[in-house]
Amino acid sequence: MTESASSLGRMLTLLDAYTHERYAWTVDDLASHFGFTPSSTYRYVKELCAAGLLIRLPRGIYVVGARVVELEALIRETDPVTRAAQPILRDLAQETGCHVLLSNVYGEHLLNVAHEAGVEPLELTYMRGKSLPWFRGAPSLSVLAFWPRARVRSLFEQTHPDAGEQAWNATWAGLKAIRKAGYAISHAGLDPDVIGYGVPVMAEDEVIGTISLVCSKQRGEFLNGAALGAVLQQKSREISARLQAAD
Repeated sequence: MTESASSLGRMLTLLDAYTHERYAWTVDDLASHFGFTPSSTYRYVKELCAAGLLIRLPRGIYVVGARVVELEALIRETDPVTRAAQPILRDLAQETGCHVLLSNVYGEHLLNVAHEAGVEPLELTYMRGKSLPWFRGAPSLSVLAFWPRARVRSLFEQTHPDAGEQAWNATWAGLKAIRKAGYAISHAGLDPDVIGYGVPVMAEDEVIGTISLVCSKQRGEFLNGAALGAVLQQKSREISARLQAAD
């Protein structure tokens, strides 16, 4: 890697610091967080501001800039997976009364990108634009179950550094059971008193995302989980077919 490419990578890494939990940083805080020199960090921040990716507020505070908002709107309108899935998500919400979400895989991140509301006024933590935690909840589990074992093991060790071999074996056994069933069911995995059902979305045998149904525990007691799993699998195949046709 050239020096310029290395500097570019470090500069873009600064954007990883911005989350829903912490969305405002000073240059000194960013430098300390990443272990960069203050002078280099200031130079990176200056470039990001020039590109509109960050903006400076009073007292030397930097937050995400307007260019990110513009890019988000562009993704919303042009992302092929979202466009292929949107009418299917809408139909699912109407047919089941459940909330329906589409989450896409971006490297080692799983991000909610679309949401069709159901009939229940649920307060969901992980809505559009928010990364989902791994190894918790139907969306995450439905993706991990269809990933190669080595990739899942590496991610497990990153997210559970203190877990032993027994914990890993139990986790992998659970994921294998999900893969065999073809869908995941999660009880209160992400939010209290909420049930989620998830299946992966595939493109050329690669998991590119997941669609999931979400409802209250009370509503879930009257639903057939296996039937919902079968419906989700069919809808996932329809999304994959629409993506292939769009190519």
